Amino acid sequence: MPKSSKTMIPTYIGLIQLLFGTLLIIGGTSRQCVWFLLVSALFGGSAAIQLPALGGSSIPPVQFALVFVIARLAIPGSGNAPLVMAALRENVFLCIFVAYGVFMAFIGPRLFHGTIDVTPLRNEVSKMIYYTEPLRPSSQNITTSVYLIGVAVLAVAMTVLCRKRGGAEALVKGGVVVAWLHALTGIIEVVTRGTAVDLVFESLRNGSYQQLSQSVSGVARMNGLFPEPSAYAAFGFGLFVFMAECWYRSVLPKRTGIAAIVLMLALLFSTASTGYLGLAGYGVFFLCRLAVFWRLANHRRVNEAGIAVIIGVIAVAAALVALPAYVDTAGRVIDQMIFAKAETVSGKQRWFWMAQGLDAMLASGGLGIGPGSFRSSSLLTAILGSMGVVGILSIGAYVLWVFRPARASTWGNSSDLSASLSGACGTAAILSLIPGLFTAPSPVPDFMFGLLAGASLALRPHFQLSLASSRRQVRQDVSPTTS
Repeated sequence: MPKSSKTMIPTYIGLIQLLFGTLLIIGGTSRQCVWFLLVSALFGGSAAIQLPALGGSSIPPVQFALVFVIARLAIPGSGNAPLVMAALRENVFLCIFVAYGVFMAFIGPRLFHGTIDVTPLRNEVSKMIYYTEPLRPSSQNITTSVYLIGVAVLAVAMTVLCRKRGGAEALVKGGVVVAWLHALTGIIEVVTRGTAVDLVFESLRNGSYQQLSQSVSGVARMNGLFPEPSAYAAFGFGLFVFMAECWYRSVLPKRTGIAAIVLMLALLFSTASTGYLGLAGYGVFFLCRLAVFWRLANHRRVNEAGIAVIIGVIAVAAALVALPAYVDTAGRVIDQMIFAKAETVSGKQRWFWMAQGLDAMLASGGLGIGPGSFRSSSLLTAILGSMGVVGILSIGAYVLWVFRPARASTWGNSSDLSASLSGACGTAAILSLIPGLFTAPSPVPDFMFGLLAGASLALRPHFQLSLASSRRQVRQDVSPTTS
C-alpha cells in the first residue's frame, strides 16, 4: 500500500507511548497519569502518529498520551463517574468554547466559502509573505477541531486527576523535573548543533511541523525538542510561571525556585522574542500585584526575589565588563529580536496574519469562519476570526472562572493548602497565554493552559464532589508538596 494512502502511520515515539500507555491502562495511578502527560508534552516538535490522509498532519505525543489517560479514568468500576461529572460542570465554559469551535470548523468555511481571501493555516503553496486564497474547507479544520477537543479533555482529565490521591503532588514534582529537562535539552541542542548529537534532536523532532533552526547575529537560537524557538520559549514560559508561582506561595520552594531560575536563564538565552515578551509580562504582573496587594504578599519571597535581581544585575554587569567583545553582539541580538522585530519580513507577515482575524470576524458578521480556516499570529484575533462573539465570550468567562480575581488566594498566600496551590495553578494558566497573544497561529490554547486550568479548578476548596472524595483528602494529597 502506498504510504500516501494510509490513514495513520505510528512513529517510533508513538509505539513507545503505546507500550507505556497500555501499562497505564492496566494498573496506572493518578500520579503516573500526570507524569505521562507532562513528559509527553516535552516532545513538542514530535509526532506520535502521522496522518498523511489529512494533508500531512500529525498527532503530537501529548494528545496521544491523553487517549490512554482518559481510557484509564473511564475504566468500568473505577468509581470516577462522579469526579468526571463534577469536572465537566467546573469546565463548562471551556466545553462551550470547544463545542462551538468544532461546530464552526465544519460549518464556517462552507457557509462563507469564497467570500473572503485568507492565508491557509498550512501555507505550503507560496512563500509570498502576503499570500492569500479564497476561503474553503480544508483538512486543517478537522485537525484544529481535534486539538480543540484535546484542550477541553485535558482540562477535565486534570480536574479529575488532581482530585485523586497523588495527582497534585505529581503535578508539582513532575513540573520541576520537566522544567529541568526542557532547559537542558535547549542548552544541549544549541551547544551540539552541527555535531552528531544534532542528528538525535532531528530524529526526535519528527513532527509534520516546519522545523526551523535559526541564528541571529551569529548566536544560535534554542529549539530543544520543539520545532522552532518561539514554540520552545512559549512552553518554557508557561512552566516558568508555574514554578515561580509555586515558589512564591511556598510550594516546595527550594525545588520550584531553582527550577524557575533555570527556566528564566534558558528563556533569556533562547533569543526568542516570545520568551522576552512573556518574561516582561510576568514582571509587570508581579510588580503590580505587589503594589496593589502588598498585605497579601509573601514578604520573605519578595526579599529573596529582590536579592536575586540584584545579584543578577551585578553578574551581568561583571560579565559585560570582563567580556567586552560580546557587548556588541548582545546589543545586536536584543535590537533584532525586540526593537527591530516589527520592521523585519517576519514581523510584517505576523501583523498581516493578525489582522486577518479581525477581517474574518467582520466578514462573518461576528460568527467566525471556523477554526483551521486561516492562519493568525495572535490567540485573540484567531479566536475572534474563527469563533466570533461566542468564542471570545466563552473563553473570557472561562478565564475569569479559573483566575477568580475576587479570591485572596489568587493574589497571595493562603492558610488553606489546596487554595494556595489552586491560586498558583490558576495564575500560571492565565499568564501562560501571554506568548500566544503574539504568536498563536490558531485559536487553540496551549497545553499548559488546559493542564493548569483543570488543576486549579480541582484544588478549590468549594469543589462539589461525592462523600468519597472529601476536602480532607485534598489536604492529605497536597500537603506533601508544601514541605
